[in-house]
Amino acid sequence: MTNKLVRRLTLPVVVMIYTTATWANQNQTNTLLEAVGTIYCDGAIRGTASHVQHKRKEHSVIMTAAHVLFDLTTRSAFRNCSYRASNARFQNYLISKTSTPKELLQDSDELNSMKRDWVFASLSRKLYAPTLKLRRTFYESLKNSRRNLTLTMLAYDKQAGKIRKIEDCRIMRSYHIEDPSLLIHNCAIGPGFSGAPLLSTKTRELLGVHGGRLVITKPPNDNIADILGQARLVDDEVLNELKSFSNSLR
Repeated sequence: MTNKLVRRLTLPVVVMIYTTATWANQNQTNTLLEAVGTIYCDGAIRGTASHVQHKRKEHSVIMTAAHVLFDLTTRSAFRNCSYRASNARFQNYLISKTSTPKELLQDSDELNSMKRDWVFASLSRKLYAPTLKLRRTFYESLKNSRRNLTLTMLAYDKQAGKIRKIEDCRIMRSYHIEDPSLLIHNCAIGPGFSGAPLLSTKTRELLGVHGGRLVITKPPNDNIADILGQARLVDDEVLNELKSFSNSLR
């Protein structure tokens, strides 16, 4: 009699546990997506940005790829830029100040441009939304743990017209570029992805900011062997800049 009762109770209990876990996972996903938005400059969406944690909580700060705020054809900043929280038109916040001087993006060296392709920006008014925590990451530790570390990217998909989560990405190795400030990854990439945060799937902390694609060719005819993503790693330089920028806000 007791065994029959146990069998009858097993299915409802399993369903309840599964439903609760699914709900919790969906809730965490929604929170992450609410911490991400789009950059809207001079009449068009230019890329993705993250609402990030910093000490001065009375101010709201976002992080994106620096080139997102600049017109690459004229090599000058867009005239009017704003942050659209969750890519919602009615949640439009003007960008009032940026941390990266314009001249930093005028370097003709491609590697230096990739290493400098990140920026913090303050919003004109307080944004009440979740934030992402930046995590200092050492290049050597990434090399040693890349087989076990999975990444999640949160990016604006221009084709889908929404922000989505790209999961199960991996850190890759490229013999063409090996720099301690860059992170090479295999997340799916496309239009609107520039500035998207790369998170540790386990800790949900921000490890890097996606800058663009990296085309891998092979000799002798330079045929395309692979297309990967490259991101600026969060290191001491980035964290020190965030601290300095946060302290400068008035």
